[in-house]
Amino acid sequence: MQVTIGSNLMDGKPGDDVMPQLATKRMDLRPFRGEDWKDLARINGDARAMDTLSADGKPLADDAIRARTQAHAAHWDAHGFGLWHVTDRVSGSFCAYAGLRFVVLDGRPVIELAYAVVPDFWQQGRARELARATLDEAFARLALEEAWCFTLTRNTASRRTMEGAGFQYRHDGDRVGLPHVFYTLTRARWQETCEV
Repeated sequence: MQVTIGSNLMDGKPGDDVMPQLATKRMDLRPFRGEDWKDLARINGDARAMDTLSADGKPLADDAIRARTQAHAAHWDAHGFGLWHVTDRVSGSFCAYAGLRFVVLDGRPVIELAYAVVPDFWQQGRARELARATLDEAFARLALEEAWCFTLTRNTASRRTMEGAGFQYRHDGDRVGLPHVFYTLTRARWQETCEV
């Protein structure tokens, strides 16, 4: 998949300076590995989380979670960036995923910021913390020019996270047959939010 997103990511390949790990004030991030599927099940197998993450609102079966975890690891192998496996620094527990991935919107490839938090860690500001760290990495180190983010129209918590991270509403539309809102963040807008 070819996307022009900056000087350090050409044809989906990373520059030599891509960090294999990232950290925020409360969390440690590393690339997903195939064996992380049981951690991912804390989100993808949880009905509360999947209410806004899956097309039918239902948890995924173990086989689907394993396949999704393998896909996350393969994205890292292919592109040098992807979704981070996130652990809480105090407890050492898996608490979220967040990161960048290629998706196709309206027939064209774009870079999506994706994130989800284990329900036990909800309402602590972690999604916004992860979004900012991921975006700072993307725009400062990977030379990303634009990121997309989207969610179901009814997912007001995710919309607040997007807006708090600097994303601007773009349009409403359908994805997987469901009503979504689509937001974008450009490099220029990210630079403005960094100065605030």
